[in-house]
Amino acid sequence: MTNANSKELKLASSINASLSAGVVTTADTSGVLNIQTAGTTAIAIDASQAVTMAGRTTNPTTISVGAATPSASGAGITFPATQSASTDANTLDDYEEGTFTPTAASNTGSITAYISAGIYVKIGKLVFIQGYITTTTAGTAGGIMILAGFPFSVNGIAGNEGSIAFYGRESQMTGTNFGGYTNGSTGAYLSQPNNGAMSWGNGYIYPFAFTCTTI
Repeated sequence: MTNANSKELKLASSINASLSAGVVTTADTSGVLNIQTAGTTAIAIDASQAVTMAGRTTNPTTISVGAATPSASGAGITFPATQSASTDANTLDDYEEGTFTPTAASNTGSITAYISAGIYVKIGKLVFIQGYITTTTAGTAGGIMILAGFPFSVNGIAGNEGSIAFYGRESQMTGTNFGGYTNGSTGAYLSQPNNGAMSWGNGYIYPFAFTCTTI
C-alpha cells in the first residue's frame, strides 16, 4: 500500500458518524458536517452552508482573543473584560469602552455640591478621556480645581510628573478659558493662566478631554 493510499484511508476513517473527535457527518441525509471534540460539536455546517459555532447560528462575524466570549452582535474582535497584558510592546492586547465618575475639589475652601460624568476609550495603552464637572453650588471653593477618579493612571515621562497638558473653556456662564495638566496618577489640576485660581460660581461647567498613555 502506498503512503498516499494510507493517508486517504486515515482521512476516510475520520469522516464518519461514530467518532467523538474530528470531522464527523451525520448519519441521516441532512448533509450536516460537524467538527467535534470529546463528543461535543464545536462547529456545524449544514447543506445551505449555514454555520453554527458553539450555539451561534449564521456565519460568525465576531472573533475573540484570550478568554473573551465572542460578541453575539455586530462584527469585530472581542477582548477580555480584564486585560490579558502582553510583554511584547508590539502586541495589541486590550480594547475597552466605559464610563467613570470624576471627583472634584478646590485647593482652598470646599465645593458644596457638584455633578460630574466621564467616558473613555482604551486601545492598547492609548486612552482617550472626556468628562465634565458642574459646580451646582460652589460654596467656599477657591484656587485651582483638583480632579481625581480617572479610570487609568497616566504614564508619564521621568522628571515631568507624568503631566499631559490640555485646555478647555467654561461652557455655561463665563466662557473663561482654563488649562489643565495631569498629575501622573489618576487625576488632573485645572487652573487659569500662570496657575491662577479658577472662576468659581454656581452652575459653572468645566468640560475636559485629553489623550494619554497608561502604565
